[in-house]
Amino acid sequence: FIIRIMELEDIQTGELRHISHLNFTAWPDHDTPSQPDDLITFISYMRHIHKSGPIITHCSAGIGRSGTLICLDVVLGLISQDLEFDISEVVRLMRLQRHGMVQTEDQYIFCYQVTLYVLRRLQAEEQQRNS
Repeated sequence: FIIRIMELEDIQTGELRHISHLNFTAWPDHDTPSQPDDLITFISYMRHIHKSGPIITHCSAGIGRSGTLICLDVVLGLISQDLEFDISEVVRLMRLQRHGMVQTEDQYIFCYQVTLYVLRRLQAEEQQRNS
């Protein structure tokens, strides 16, 4: 992925603001990434650099890839807090705010695949610590 740091200045007040622009390039429109590792790294980095204010995400239409990314960010956040989650409910609630979030069946399935991948990885790490 590509990282761009922009500096914006309010010309009236002189206030400076730094914006981090992250561009995940390995994700074709109406499709899914070929493997979860790069996207998981992207989401982790996105969370790491986020200090305050909203995270803005957008793809070409703002519902397919964006919806999938947001769904996975929510689910991975719940996993990291050891909270229960329901992917279908996360998507349903997102669709109340923006119609069509997680646009294709493949993107919906990908949310489950990435979640399972992360849970299996966490389980393997825990088993390794306990042995």
